Amino acid sequence: MPDRTTRPAARGAWENNKYFKVLSKGLWALRRLVDAIALMLLAYMAVAILAQVTGRYVFNYSIAWSEETATFAQVWLTLLGAGIAMRYNQHVGVDVLIRKAPRPVQQACSAASFALGAWFLGVVVVGSLSMVGIGLVVKSPALRIPMAIPYMALPVGFGYFLLEFAISSLPRILRPEGPSDTGEAAA
Repeated sequence: MPDRTTRPAARGAWENNKYFKVLSKGLWALRRLVDAIALMLLAYMAVAILAQVTGRYVFNYSIAWSEETATFAQVWLTLLGAGIAMRYNQHVGVDVLIRKAPRPVQQACSAASFALGAWFLGVVVVGSLSMVGIGLVVKSPALRIPMAIPYMALPVGFGYFLLEFAISSLPRILRPEGPSDTGEAAA
């Protein structure tokens, strides 16, 4: 029977590493920043739409910029929200059969899933950078700002999603849950 007391010590030694501490604090700060930005975007959307509706139906005046900025805020919120949902494991996943498989199969499936997901997100991040470049010369209709600003939501949002995807996937690859190596239920 393997000695289970060595695993927590190894984890503790890793967590005492100064680089790990710096990365952990940086990740914590990044997550708080993304949460704050998402909250501000949601609040802004509510205020902008309320201003648009009030202006249109009370004062018979349409505020052109409010609809456009609320749309941009919604795009940013959606893409940042995908990363936030990944952090809390809120995306849909079908793993009923994988959980019943032996650990080597679980690890292989998790590794394949991570490789495909990371490849896709990487392609989207790199591909969206050309869109940002195009957006430097295109102006938005109402605000006349470069469309690169709203287009930046793609590489930033999908880049954050990729980071959270990697953080949530790597433990499943390195230490999957479920049955033992023989395929039997763990005692």
